[in-house]
Amino acid sequence: MTTTPDTITAPAPAPDADQRAFELLARCRPAWTGMTTVREVLGEDRLLLHAGPPFSDPVIIPAPVLNSLALACVFEGWADDIEEGRRMVVSGEVPVGAAQDHDIVVPLAGAVSPSMALHVVHDLGPSDTDTDTDTDTDTDTATPTGSRRVRYAVLNEGQEYALRLGTADLRIVAHHRWLNGAFAEELTAALAAALEAGPVELYPLMSAALAEGDECHSRTLAGSRLVAARLREPASGTASPGPGLSERSTAFLDGAGAFALNLWMAAASLTLGAAEGVSDATLITRAGGNGKEFGVQLAGTPGRWFTTPATPPRGPVEPAHEGRRALGAVGDSAVVDVLGFGGQALEYAPTVRAALGEHLPEDAADRPARLLARPFAAGTGPGAPCASGGAGKYIGTSAARITAAGTGPMVLLGMIEGTGTHGRIGGGVFDTPVSLFQEAAAG
Repeated sequence: MTTTPDTITAPAPAPDADQRAFELLARCRPAWTGMTTVREVLGEDRLLLHAGPPFSDPVIIPAPVLNSLALACVFEGWADDIEEGRRMVVSGEVPVGAAQDHDIVVPLAGAVSPSMALHVVHDLGPSDTDTDTDTDTDTDTATPTGSRRVRYAVLNEGQEYALRLGTADLRIVAHHRWLNGAFAEELTAALAAALEAGPVELYPLMSAALAEGDECHSRTLAGSRLVAARLREPASGTASPGPGLSERSTAFLDGAGAFALNLWMAAASLTLGAAEGVSDATLITRAGGNGKEFGVQLAGTPGRWFTTPATPPRGPVEPAHEGRRALGAVGDSAVVDVLGFGGQALEYAPTVRAALGEHLPEDAADRPARLLARPFAAGTGPGAPCASGGAGKYIGTSAARITAAGTGPMVLLGMIEGTGTHGRIGGGVFDTPVSLFQEAAAG
């Protein structure tokens, strides 16, 4: 029988430590509260970040990721061209680290540099659930009442000139100067006006997106439209929206079908991170790939990456790219799937499920019920019932549950061509190996 939101039965209770971790996770209320920059968050003027676990040596950075890091060097004015940027990265002249180790998420083969703009996502949940030790940072919007925990995400770049695709295209630099300049300034003003109508809570928007056929990772069309609409809502007590976006910015936002994904990534990272520091808990709190390795962190061992070789996602290759090979799993967007969306929410997205077809594992329909631990509860947090009226999604998983089930979460990822020449060649599913979670659970 195919599993649907209304037919999922509750899995067996988790051990005490994991149960406590899941309780913390379920009380998180992510809200988009402002914009800032990487420099303001990190206080660093010369540092680059990438998705997934850190590389053991910069010489092993795969071509698509290296291209993006090199272009970031050009964007920052440190290098005159891509080749010089590559040299600076590989030699260690410019330090490189894992974005999630700094509470930032970045999709696919993307890069993060000091001058880039960031979405700021805070937890509006009770502060007594806070187990993080995040440092306060200045942002363009005041921190709301609630937990002080925060996560950040880079801006979605649109479909044309994108670092996340891993190509060596200098036009990406010009696009990023506009994206992180004029567009970011307009977006900051529009968000500040939207916040006058109340918090921009993200789970209600994600719930509505599920009801419209998104699974909130591979397909984010409905979510991106909903986010854009929320930005245009009139402020409380007024009849008209706040500062509007320019014609160019409006066209970009309306054409960026994955704009919401970066916000969903920050929301997922923030939610999973609520459990960090719970002793002995095996809840997955961070996850991502760097093209060479795929890694996860557990609640009970914060800061420690457990890794496995990153194999390429399995999926249909676009006809124009037939015969080309994809890079190994890459991107921090895996946090969305680990939380319970993406590959664990395909029942909401029939078009995605149909597109992946035979590339999905045989047990794809039943796997979420075996892995996910808690149902959405009543309220406005991650437990908000799905807008479709279903019983609600299950969220969160742990290394213990995965080991007991004998199967890992499915992660939906873009397939980035491995030589860094052709960008995205398709979309697929990375079937995370159970051995990774067995090792993590064993400590």
